[in-house]
Amino acid sequence: MEGVMKNVAITGVSGYLGALLAKRLAQEAEVERIIGIDIKEPEIRDPKLKFIQHDVRKPFADIFVGNKIDTAIHFAFITWPIHAERRAREIDIEGSKNFLVASKQAKVEQIFYMGSNTEYGANPDNPKVIKEDTPLRPNRDFPYPVDKTEVDLMFQGFASKNPDIRVTIGRTVPVTGPGGDKCGLTVLFLPVMVKAMGYDPVWQFIHEEDLVNITTTLLKQRKVGIFNFTGDSGLKYGQMIKILGKPSLTLPVPLLYWGTRISWRTHLQSKAQAGGVHMLKHTVNLSNEKVRKETGYQFKYTGPEAFSSFLKATGKLPTNAK
Repeated sequence: MEGVMKNVAITGVSGYLGALLAKRLAQEAEVERIIGIDIKEPEIRDPKLKFIQHDVRKPFADIFVGNKIDTAIHFAFITWPIHAERRAREIDIEGSKNFLVASKQAKVEQIFYMGSNTEYGANPDNPKVIKEDTPLRPNRDFPYPVDKTEVDLMFQGFASKNPDIRVTIGRTVPVTGPGGDKCGLTVLFLPVMVKAMGYDPVWQFIHEEDLVNITTTLLKQRKVGIFNFTGDSGLKYGQMIKILGKPSLTLPVPLLYWGTRISWRTHLQSKAQAGGVHMLKHTVNLSNEKVRKETGYQFKYTGPEAFSSFLKATGKLPTNAK
């Protein structure tokens, strides 16, 4: 069912995805205003964008009601590993609760939440192809997907109790592209890359342009439900190391896991939490069949092309790489 986006709100508008989507939605003629909510001002400037400085941990229903929001997008989430885990959880969970309260009080027509492929979990018995109805089994020692899953289920529960509001959930693989240095792939920025002994999982990627275009399409078509976001095909982790041209160190899983856990807890490093080691072991292979069929969207980039464009744009592709 087609609908009209007139007054749009985006939480986390100053973040990587929030800024990208605000810029994309500003190009839509039907969009008259974009209310951007964040604690810091976004770098983007557009006549349609009105920035409101606000911490999502505090209620903001008055913002939605006062600006007659009809479409609300929730991107306020901590994606980078941080040692202030309590603060991160407050933003992730309390911020999401406040978003849903605001959406209900403002009687918005549609809400959108961007989840993660990590919600499915990097598990040894993962199905070869993960569709949207695959059970969510996040690795419990990995705070990011645990919070993502809790909010995902929160939005699903909200949908069942509020049938008058269209609820759309995306679950995306790592996002890359020209702005990919902000995507949270901290493992790619280490001087020496680490590989889990005996494992070589496939990683998927989606180009930032495809992500914002799919999101815009889902919103314009007023689609309801859950959609996986991923480009076609992927790269084995070993291939990624080779493409990057970086030195690598292969470690036994117990040493890798506990070394990461201890160095994180003692603040010797702030790039990775121990739970992330699961992603170096097991493949999480998402299907994009549903989003293709229901929207008719044609991807501009495959997963490997998205990865390559990110490396080229950020100057991280070795000169001798093909």
